[in-house]
Amino acid sequence: MKFLNKINRNYLLPLTVILVAIIISVYFILRIIITQEAKENLLSRMYLVEQQIKNTGEIPNLHPIIEVQKATQETKLSPSFRKVKIWNELEKEDEIFLEYSGKVNIDGSWYIIKLRQFTFENEDLILILVFTLFILLSSAFTISYFSTRKMNRTVWSSFEHNLHEIENYSLKLEKDIAFEKSDIEEFERLSNIVTDFTRKMRSDYLSLKEFTENASHEIQTPVSIALINLEEILQLDIKEDLFQKVVIVINSLKRLSAINQNLILLTKIENRQFEASNEVSFNEILLRKKDEFSGLFEAKEVDVEIRSGGDFKVRMNEYLSDVLIGNLLSNAVNHNIKGGTIKIVINPSVLKICNTAEDNTLTNENIFNRFVSGNSKSSGLGLAIVKQICEIHNLEVQYQKEELHCFTILIKL
Repeated sequence: MKFLNKINRNYLLPLTVILVAIIISVYFILRIIITQEAKENLLSRMYLVEQQIKNTGEIPNLHPIIEVQKATQETKLSPSFRKVKIWNELEKEDEIFLEYSGKVNIDGSWYIIKLRQFTFENEDLILILVFTLFILLSSAFTISYFSTRKMNRTVWSSFEHNLHEIENYSLKLEKDIAFEKSDIEEFERLSNIVTDFTRKMRSDYLSLKEFTENASHEIQTPVSIALINLEEILQLDIKEDLFQKVVIVINSLKRLSAINQNLILLTKIENRQFEASNEVSFNEILLRKKDEFSGLFEAKEVDVEIRSGGDFKVRMNEYLSDVLIGNLLSNAVNHNIKGGTIKIVINPSVLKICNTAEDNTLTNENIFNRFVSGNSKSSGLGLAIVKQICEIHNLEVQYQKEELHCFTILIKL
């Protein structure tokens, strides 16, 4: 959840609880107040009825509002308030009244007086007041919520912009990260800290990159010189045991040279030194590579089957596409068994290269890591190069092993 959304939610929830609590409280408070007012009104009427009987001798009756009965003797009736239901003949339903019952002695005669007040009017008044208050408070809270939300967005806009800059910043760019100025002290401090931190990281990265490139090139030169001289030694008349040792050294130097060249290639790919020149057809590359690898296929007696359901085209650098297919086919051959098979499925959305091989402990999570290999003769960089090429060209490569060991390349959506 976004921080701003969480702030708004934390603001909205308490407001909702407060609004509900206020409305419920106001409802019961108004009900108590109005009920008390109704009781006082009934007591006032009681006094008026008593005065009318004293002054005129008439016994007023107005059903169901006023009921007066003359008693022959004193009753034990105590003054009390209660709610009663009285049938309304016109409406054909029971109606609730607040009733006050009391007794009075006028000129030696006892009278039982029952005064009633229709409570529906009171309830209706309470509901109208509560509903009006609810509308007013809801409007105030809503206006306050959206005003605060808009102000929060304005306050956090510079933070969102700076966060976006951090997400899209790359150490490979030859410029410092560009933050938007903020009048909030904490945001400005954060921007300054991140700027200094990324500046130092970029400096360290460029120094390490320069060292790696220089070291790789410097290693390649003496290795090449050593290979030339060792190959010249092989032309001389030397003993068999010395000959074998020289061959071992030459093979080791060639392996070292291949590792160094792969590391240089990886560095160039990571630095995006290869431009995506045009759209490349992998179908054509596969057919060409199949002819180039034909000697290796025959030497290992590997049967190659290509099933094409359309052209798999990607806009990328032609050299890297050649390296991508070459590394996958080399892997399929080097890790295959004698008399095995290689099955290639290609269509406009997927390229799949599967091969028979001995079982291994490699998984999709680690097989593309550098210097990870299921074969001691492999440098463990070929699939790392494949992964890096795919990443910079919006491709996804996956490894699965069931009956066959399969590498699948998909175009990311």
